Amino acid sequence: MAVQAASHRLRGHARLRRRQRSIVDNPQYPLGMHDVPLHDPFVLADTRSGMYYLYNANYYQYRTPEFGDGVSVVMYASPDLVHFSEPRNVLDLTDAPDNAWYDDCDSPWAPEVHAWDGRYWMLVTLHGRRSEPEAPTDGPAWYRERHRLRERRGMFAAVADTPEGPFRIVDPERPITPPDDMTLDGTLAVDRDGAPWMIYAHEWVQLFDGTMEAVRLDPGNLSRAVGEPVLLWRASEGLWHEGEGDAPAGGWNGDFSTPEAERLLPPDASGYVTDGPFVQHSPNGSLLSVWTSYSRGEYILAQAISRSGTVSGPWEQLPTIDHRDAGHAMIFRMFDGTPLLIMHTNMTRNDESGEKLPSHGIVYEIDVTDDGFVLGRHRADLDGIADPDRDR
Repeated sequence: MAVQAASHRLRGHARLRRRQRSIVDNPQYPLGMHDVPLHDPFVLADTRSGMYYLYNANYYQYRTPEFGDGVSVVMYASPDLVHFSEPRNVLDLTDAPDNAWYDDCDSPWAPEVHAWDGRYWMLVTLHGRRSEPEAPTDGPAWYRERHRLRERRGMFAAVADTPEGPFRIVDPERPITPPDDMTLDGTLAVDRDGAPWMIYAHEWVQLFDGTMEAVRLDPGNLSRAVGEPVLLWRASEGLWHEGEGDAPAGGWNGDFSTPEAERLLPPDASGYVTDGPFVQHSPNGSLLSVWTSYSRGEYILAQAISRSGTVSGPWEQLPTIDHRDAGHAMIFRMFDGTPLLIMHTNMTRNDESGEKLPSHGIVYEIDVTDDGFVLGRHRADLDGIADPDRDR
């Protein structure tokens, strides 16, 4: 039996090598992950097709009519996470109805796609111009006086029959989140009772101290909220704030309310940032979340835990995961069972000449433990990044 099993494994490895050689020679998959700039990447490992699908906002990289003149969501298909197809447009805003809440003032942000009830659902951040600029609703007086919100931001759901789309916005007239709230980066979370929720960031630009919130979703229609949003935590609860502060401007050890801060901080100084939640259940049933903020002017990957295993919490902040200007992470499993974390690099970094570095997807193995996420080895074989500390 042992000889037969070994022989079977050898035949399996031979088949895999032949498949990999055919992929390399296949013009359908000419790209590597590092060949394209990625910001807020999301990977769907689709067991139906046996393919990986990498979704990303266009961010005006592709400005042709085929890609919604730059206002679209693109998808790269891959059989192995090494070789990727050319981008395909799976959602754009060119056919938005006249009564749509959103418009084409910005590209869709942070798309993520989940298989749910026989279909594929995309949660995506959309934007709309405000008829009149509005002041932030919270924060120090100096912040509310200096800043004006000129756009709206809200969470929408789109649906398709396959991961390759095209996706259709289910309800263009109203976001899932409260229409007056600046919300973004929604992620699907399944509670202990199997009920779907959406966890999302309520943005710092409106609140100064950004929050993470959640709303229950209709299991038959993920574009519908059931009940009112629930506050999960505030960005200022991050454990690093007391010693390091927040904000791209450098922070004030987490205190932006003092007269000294008001006098010396530049007009564009930000507050406490919440960004990019993604959740996973631990082996003992706790609910873990990665999320992103800033520390000393750079992106930081943080984490939190709901030991009750429920979306509503209570949530406790845990030690941070990564401090190398990388974040907005999500977690998925390879078809061989290996759990991976993908996020993007270079949120604030510049090169030696001062030019902004492009953001890339960066991949790590990840351990999901009862006490939190533990970052494992870097997978340069997948992301093409030789040195995570100096990604170019």
